[in-house]
Amino acid sequence: MSPHLLAISSGGALVDLDGTFFIQFALFIFMFIFLYFALFRPAIRLIEARREATEGTRERAIAMKKEAEQFSDEVDRQILDIKSAAILERDRMIEQARRQDRDLMAAAREKSRKVAENARIQMKKDGDIVRKELEVEVEALARGVATRILGKSF
Repeated sequence: MSPHLLAISSGGALVDLDGTFFIQFALFIFMFIFLYFALFRPAIRLIEARREATEGTRERAIAMKKEAEQFSDEVDRQILDIKSAAILERDRMIEQARRQDRDLMAAAREKSRKVAENARIQMKKDGDIVRKELEVEVEALARGVATRILGKSF
């Protein structure tokens, strides 16, 4: 049998715990601590910084998206308010134009009525004057015709 098998079968240890074990263990701990501070810790910080930057950027993007949606909603609301105000103003202006039209038409009707009434009054006055003048002329013509017919002067 081989000496290794004999040592195992006889109950002997596979690894001897002598002074080199503790030196190797101390070197392992030293290397672990050295690598932790020299390599692992900066790498962990870098990875954590990247993660925070990525998540921070993502969170800022989400916040900006929400802000943009709120701004868009606000702009839509303002546009709707402006459209409503414009419609109300248009309706008010149309109603004002209709009132002015009615007032102007009423004023024009009243003016034309007054002009027509004044024309009727003037025509009646002119008619009366013409009638009086015609009465004088008719009487003079009647005398002239009677004088010619009858041969006498009246």
